[in-house]
Amino acid sequence: MGDTAATFSTEQGLFELKVAEAEHAGEMLALLTEAAEVMEQQGRKQWSPSLFSLDLMEQYLAEREVFILWHKDMAVGMFTLQYRDPAYWGERDDPAYGYLHRLTVRASYRGLELGTKMISFAESYLLSMGKQGFRLDCVTHLPTLNQFYQRQGFQFVAEQDMGGRVVNLYEKRFIS
Repeated sequence: MGDTAATFSTEQGLFELKVAEAEHAGEMLALLTEAAEVMEQQGRKQWSPSLFSLDLMEQYLAEREVFILWHKDMAVGMFTLQYRDPAYWGERDDPAYGYLHRLTVRASYRGLELGTKMISFAESYLLSMGKQGFRLDCVTHLPTLNQFYQRQGFQFVAEQDMGGRVVNLYEKRFIS
């Protein structure tokens, strides 16, 4: 299995990506709540602050692998990986893939390619685990976010209605 940590360098200095531990639930909650608040301020209907709670963070830590990006002892980004996602992928769900959720970078750190670096790390990590590919979902009504994932090499698979919330399913295959 591959490394569960990485270091990135930008003009802002060094960033460390590490597996989250139980004591990091508060940092996770702060990151996701802040991201949701920014989305609401920008009128982007994606996440709302009320979606997140400490209990949900503890559930993420129990059921997923959570990675936090640190800069000078401050959590500035995160994502989760899971190895099944039947809620979004239905009959297409396949444990041979890793599933990305909750990718976020603190607003004051955007523009440093940190999201791209975290995705690249996750790909290497999943490859080291022998996974066939990488999957994610993205709400259809945010074209810029969809384009971001397409630029990372993710291919459109299908549109999925989640009961009024419509998402695009994307995947990147490592092995044909």
